[in-house]
Amino acid sequence: MARVLSRRTLLGSAALGAACAAAGLAGCSDGDDGAASADPAATSPLAGKLGGKLVLRTSCSETLVNAVVPAFMEETGVAVRIVSCPDAELLSWYGDGAAESAGDPTEPAPDVVWGADPSWYAGSEGRLEEYISGENGSMREGCRSVGGRITPVTRDVAVMAVGESAAEGPEVTGYETLLDERVLGSVAMEDPSTSARGLAHLAGIVSGLSTRGADAPWEYVRELLAGGALVSAKDVLDAPGREERAVALTSEQRLMQAHLLEPPAPESVYPVEGACVTCGCTAIVSGCANLRQARAWVDFVTGRACQERLAAEALARPARSDVAEPEGLPDADDPIVPDRAGLLVTWSRVLDGTWEPSEVAPEDAANAQ
Repeated sequence: MARVLSRRTLLGSAALGAACAAAGLAGCSDGDDGAASADPAATSPLAGKLGGKLVLRTSCSETLVNAVVPAFMEETGVAVRIVSCPDAELLSWYGDGAAESAGDPTEPAPDVVWGADPSWYAGSEGRLEEYISGENGSMREGCRSVGGRITPVTRDVAVMAVGESAAEGPEVTGYETLLDERVLGSVAMEDPSTSARGLAHLAGIVSGLSTRGADAPWEYVRELLAGGALVSAKDVLDAPGREERAVALTSEQRLMQAHLLEPPAPESVYPVEGACVTCGCTAIVSGCANLRQARAWVDFVTGRACQERLAAEALARPARSDVAEPEGLPDADDPIVPDRAGLLVTWSRVLDGTWEPSEVAPEDAANAQ
């Protein structure tokens, strides 16, 4: 369920106070943790600033939000209200009908959404405003506007978090290692139907193992699940009992933030079969109440200063080509857009036991002759 965050929960009182003071904003006092904060007061332009307000619906981490929102408020004078939600609920406010009649009626209608890769926006493009940032030409390959409505902001890589409990087993180098009986029952992944990180790993498995045949990735997934791999509805680095799990399938960005915020953190391993790279995106809601502020948001998050801040403070790979990666990161492939709908159809069949190989195994074909 989505949650309207108080500013203390999201930004921290110190960061918020500095941002509000600099922006001259009204109505920025801290609220109770987890409680719905009051609608931000629309601000008047100050010293040439835009002013007004913005409702942001996001599935991004607090680290990402903290790196962007206070700076956006300070630069533009816009008061921001934030609604936090899982990836799967990023666009659920709209449901199958109009924004006003779908979702939780206590939630404010968003002006912009931020989080997950473009595949999570598929089917909702008609509910998104056409807008291409003036910074679009400065974006990396695979990070430019998608369909004129969806704007990449960051890049993320699917990695494995390998804990100390994996030391007694084989060296974990990729997905195939996870089928070793010494590791198999201690693997955790996020549900790809609800998590962008989980979907990126599923896409990486399918891409990396499909060279052996169309069925090979799904036979692997079936074996992994049958061996006791945990499929979590929550962040696997936050899930109860994570210390007992030898390997957690997560993302580079999440794991680096864990090193920053929750040391000691597990070791990161980039799968030898290939590490799936995706973009975290933002988009403007069609017919939103604060269009000028929403456009300013898109321009801000794609600007060089914000991209540098994301790399330095949130350890996120930038979408811009003229901003350096966070220090120490390996080279990464260009981002892809996973076939979310197709992947989840087969994933659900593996889960409920109805999936069967479609290809005839070579030995079976020989015996049939």
